[in-house]
Amino acid sequence: MSKAELNLDVDAPGKVAGVLRTAADAYLQDAEERMQDRPDDRTPVIWAAIAGLLDSSAAAIDRIVEQRLDPRHPPTRQKE
Repeated sequence: MSKAELNLDVDAPGKVAGVLRTAADAYLQDAEERMQDRPDDRTPVIWAAIAGLLDSSAAAIDRIVEQRLDPRHPPTRQKE
C-alpha cells in the first residue's frame, strides 16, 4: 500500500475507523497475493496479522464513538 492510499487526515473521529478498515483491507489483500506468489515467505502472515489488529482497532473506535454520541452515556474522565 502506498502512502497516498492511507489518508489519516480526517475531519471527524467517526471517520478514523473507516481509514483503518481501508488500510486493513489493503494489507490483507496484499498479504493474500504474496502468500500465493511465494508460499515459503512468512512475511505475509505478519501483514495479515497487522490487518487483523487494524480491523480490531477500527471496531473499538466505532464502539467509543457510538458510546460517546449516545446521550445516555455522558463522557467520563479517568481518575488520576
